[in-house]
Amino acid sequence: MGIWMITVCVLFVLVQLFQWFQGFMLPFPLYLLAGAFLAIASNYEKGLTALLKQIHTTSDSSQ
Repeated sequence: MGIWMITVCVLFVLVQLFQWFQGFMLPFPLYLLAGAFLAIASNYEKGLTALLKQIHTTSDSSQ
């Protein structure tokens, strides 16, 4: 009997969470900020090394 109660309660909570997520709307600017953050985070290593190389080559050419 206890297993049935736990199963029913867990299923109820999952259905309620699913319905809440369906009604949850994020504003467009938040999507833009999240996309920009993901782009920066995914290219951080690549962009940082390219920037350091560019700074190093410009400092060598100015001497």
